[in-house]
Amino acid sequence: MRVAIGGFLHETNTFHPTPTTLADFRGPVGHWLFGEEIVSTFAGTRGVIGGFLDGCQEADLAAVPTFFAQHPPTTGTLTAEAFDTIRENLVAGVRTAGADAVLLHLHGAAVAANAVDPEAVVLREVREAIGPRVPIVVVYDLHANIGTDWAARANAIIGYKTAPHVDFYERGREGAEVTARILRGEVRPVVAVEKPPIMIKAGLMSMTDAPLALIKPPMFWLASRAREIERDPRIVNVSIAAGFGDADTPVTGMTILVNADADLALAAGYARELADLAWKLRRGFLTDLVLTPVEVAIARALATPDWPVILADQGNNTAGGSPGDGTAILAGLKAVGWPDAALFIRDEESVRQVWAAGVGAEVELRVGGKHEPTNGEPVPVSGVVRLLTDGLVRRAVGGTPARLGKTAVVRSGETDLVLTEHPSTQTGPQFFRAVGIEPRERRIVVVQSAHLFRHAFEVQERIPKMIIEVDTPGITSPNVARFTYRHVRRPIFPLDDLSG
Repeated sequence: MRVAIGGFLHETNTFHPTPTTLADFRGPVGHWLFGEEIVSTFAGTRGVIGGFLDGCQEADLAAVPTFFAQHPPTTGTLTAEAFDTIRENLVAGVRTAGADAVLLHLHGAAVAANAVDPEAVVLREVREAIGPRVPIVVVYDLHANIGTDWAARANAIIGYKTAPHVDFYERGREGAEVTARILRGEVRPVVAVEKPPIMIKAGLMSMTDAPLALIKPPMFWLASRAREIERDPRIVNVSIAAGFGDADTPVTGMTILVNADADLALAAGYARELADLAWKLRRGFLTDLVLTPVEVAIARALATPDWPVILADQGNNTAGGSPGDGTAILAGLKAVGWPDAALFIRDEESVRQVWAAGVGAEVELRVGGKHEPTNGEPVPVSGVVRLLTDGLVRRAVGGTPARLGKTAVVRSGETDLVLTEHPSTQTGPQFFRAVGIEPRERRIVVVQSAHLFRHAFEVQERIPKMIIEVDTPGITSPNVARFTYRHVRRPIFPLDDLSG
């Protein structure tokens, strides 16, 4: 039997002032893949599509690659042209495949100028293209904003179970396995959806068995109960989408999805149970429980006798949509005399200046603060150019490349500032090692990441002696009170007082 494979990924931060265009997807940091290009790009990788391919092969299903688009790191709202072109290519590819089933990888947090829930539009049009009898299975990102329309179009909806995301491949294989079971007549999944009135941003979405779970328990306890429910042989899959509070849309917020075998009442009962549990745990998502001011964080990092200390820049989280040029921590390091530290800043203008100067040159720069007004003002920096490189890094999870563009390392005092053309997430130590910086040897390591960095740094390599989540300005700050929401459904926690 034949399974059409495809999808598109975009995690849209609607507070980002710059739209994401068709050229962004087709550019050097995106994926714009047709047919066998999907196989050549993802075969043998540990990503979702790699899991699709391996899972189909194991189940003796013929994978038919159609179309796949992705633009990492994420940016602003998709232009209508970008979304329409993606939608048309994906739907046409699935229609042409004439397959027995469809297996899609959809992020779930996209927003377009002409669609508040683009993935729902894609699912509706795919369903119209293939008819009611061909099964559709979707694998989505944990940070998805899922509308109830999804369940009307897809037979099974499966989400990542971890944040940091370390189960891309496993969820891809699970999607292929569920597809095979449907085609063999072993299960007839139905999906129940609940949306408790909870909206979460950035680093408050953690769902993992790592030590992080002891710090932020709400998603951990939800995931634990979901795993228990999955032991019921009548249940196909239980997934919890934490949501993506950086997108101001009517479907923004947490979603509970329970896939049961031909028993919608059973699925609905479990979904309501998990929604009730999420509501009881909601106060664990308040930001004052986890965030530290910049000056306090740097002072604490310098005072501790055990290092490295990781400062996680919450407001400048590039994986959540920040342009990557926030300067709050950079300015804080300068204020204390450029201590032993390493950090990344995206700044195309400074990169051009440094490349023109060359290795060994002394440079005077105005760094950062050029893409997004809440990210801070440019910081005057004097330093020596230590390194120039092409900025190609292999991600620790999934194995796909991250392209940072032209990259330079400038040293001021004991601080190494890594300047890049494109945003980067620094989700693993390989980002620093690629520019000659060993994180184990530094007192302070700054990452522009809410929580995705924790698996590689903390679990795999056990590098940090302390992690401090820093309360920085920027469009990915977890504090929803700093933002004006016009489209989210109301009332919703924590924007509204729902204590009654």
